[in-house]
Amino acid sequence: MEFMLVFFVCLVVMLALTGALLFGRAPVYRPKRADIYEMMQALQTGQLEHDRWSLFIGIPIVHDPDLETIRQRCYDLELEAEEGSGEVRFGIGRCRYNPAGMAQLQRIGERLKKLIDTSPIVRTF
Repeated sequence: MEFMLVFFVCLVVMLALTGALLFGRAPVYRPKRADIYEMMQALQTGQLEHDRWSLFIGIPIVHDPDLETIRQRCYDLELEAEEGSGEVRFGIGRCRYNPAGMAQLQRIGERLKKLIDTSPIVRTF
């Protein structure tokens, strides 16, 4: 009797797991341009968690080529700060970069803002 009970409990768990794997979908990283712009503004003011910035820098964006270009420029900025050979270095305290790095980040943010302003508004019904 105990064997049957354990068997049915395991069967239910396995069926639930199989159903979740069959009908679930993989998580997708699809940030919006406005969200990235807000994140860049928060980074400039020192209010952004560095983990969110590292996530943005580390994951390629495949759904928006223009946003991927922005991400790539931010990645290059991060590499330059990490190497420490150029004028961009990591900052002190809550600031991610030194003033030269923040100026470059601001220029990248201005380009992103321009992309946001010129992008057409699309609504799906």
